[in-house]
Amino acid sequence: MENEKIYGWAGTIIRVDLSREKIVKQPLPKELTMNFLGGAGINAKILYDEVGPEIDPFDPENRLIFGTGPLTGTMIPTSGRYTVTAKGAFTFAFADSNSGGHFGPELKFAGYDHIVFQGRASRPVYLWIDDDTVELRDASKLWGKDVFQSDDILKEEIGDPDIKIALIGPAGENLVRDAAIMNDRARAAGWGGVGAVMGSKRLKAIAVRGTKGVQVAHPELVEDLFKKCVEMMKGSAKYKWYSYYGKPWLTWLRNEKQKSNPTKNFTLPRVPPSEFPKVDHEAFAKHIVRWKGCFNCQMHCGHVLRGLEGPFKDVVGEGYEYNQMIDGYMMGIFDLNFVLKWAVETNRLGIDCDGPAYAIAWAMELWERGLISEKDTDGIKLEWGNQEAALLMLDKIVRREGFGDLLAEGTRLAARKFGKGTEKFAHQVKGGRMEIDPRTGWGTALSHATSTRGSDHLKGMPLSNAYGKWAGVEYNFADDSSTENKAEAVIFFENMNAVIDSLAVCKNVTWTQSEDSFGLPEYAEWMYAVTGLHYT
Repeated sequence: MENEKIYGWAGTIIRVDLSREKIVKQPLPKELTMNFLGGAGINAKILYDEVGPEIDPFDPENRLIFGTGPLTGTMIPTSGRYTVTAKGAFTFAFADSNSGGHFGPELKFAGYDHIVFQGRASRPVYLWIDDDTVELRDASKLWGKDVFQSDDILKEEIGDPDIKIALIGPAGENLVRDAAIMNDRARAAGWGGVGAVMGSKRLKAIAVRGTKGVQVAHPELVEDLFKKCVEMMKGSAKYKWYSYYGKPWLTWLRNEKQKSNPTKNFTLPRVPPSEFPKVDHEAFAKHIVRWKGCFNCQMHCGHVLRGLEGPFKDVVGEGYEYNQMIDGYMMGIFDLNFVLKWAVETNRLGIDCDGPAYAIAWAMELWERGLISEKDTDGIKLEWGNQEAALLMLDKIVRREGFGDLLAEGTRLAARKFGKGTEKFAHQVKGGRMEIDPRTGWGTALSHATSTRGSDHLKGMPLSNAYGKWAGVEYNFADDSSTENKAEAVIFFENMNAVIDSLAVCKNVTWTQSEDSFGLPEYAEWMYAVTGLHYT
């Protein structure tokens, strides 16, 4: 896009060869934007073209690609998203992970759409971006520090508390296969082990300060659409749920309506009625200190929370989602004070919250069945509900110590290595842990089987009746007794979610979640207003 006036896209890719410590800026090819839009789409194209099937996730020739979309950093609601793509350490195949917060917009404000890393640095480094200045800096004093410490040190070193940082913690440094890339301290690109790939490259962080803004084609139309979209968002049936409870309200939907919440490594179909009031959305709400949103998001589904009782009383943290609540259920821990502590610790250590929880839950089932003992687990009693054991094992996983070193490989590889019939209790698809019970419905099962990144609900799982509305056919996503139009719906949602992640906006306010939210007509309007290009 060199010498051509563009809107929406910043127009530049940064390429970083860590082995040679060489940085090159390239124009963003127009062909890529026309065919793949941005964000996850362009990331996937770059990975496909440059990384062959013979490349190991930790090979220097693997790519680690950060990508924003044409809508990132604009007035379009929920435009704070970005995607990280690589050959994943967890599944040994395609992996991408999406995150919110403020890092993506800041990268756009500095004038860049994508960063492509290759090679492996000879020493720990971080990338510093200050508008036109892009340079690698020594990160030796950050190596070994956790996410919170590193975030503080970088802001002090650069002398600006407002810079935006994406970084890894000890889990990424130690190549734990579920390591995450964290930004804003509590937002995570957590899926697929992209944090482990970053650690293999000895890249500790990317710190960004951007002051250029984003140029849009029709500013007045963008402003009008912003107002229209905010009203539409607030009129959605799910707004009151998401804006107050955030995703934890889904615990009630799944447990009480769909009768399915992953519990005790799927040995129970849902949380027992005697325990559920302790860990439902209403119990969660008692911990809320204040609400918090990502960049330009009026849904503000994030929270700052406080522990209320027990050993984790007065623990304060954020980044607490439905997933963390499931993590507790999976380990048989029905205490939201513990779940808050779990969220804080996994964020601090830079690991996807679900990975260690599901691995520990697998081990707890093995313990119950007598397939492992204290001799295997370094003396830790991995019994259902043992909070102390869960936190001790989390630390061992991140440090790759003892039994934790086995669990750091994820359940599929851990079961293969341990053997003794444990494989049948390691629930996974294509190496990706099975986060939601696929037995809840035909659409759920099919979406998990066909997802590009293993068992996954964010790529194609039909969570609303939007497909029926769009296609003009009879369709009920909640009807798990029928296969009618389920395959067509999964295809529809896979394609639509690919567009969402390429633009890049948040799925929580789209047809993915509710048929009265934003969908394909709105995306076309947004793209015209921002880029000046007509889409249908």
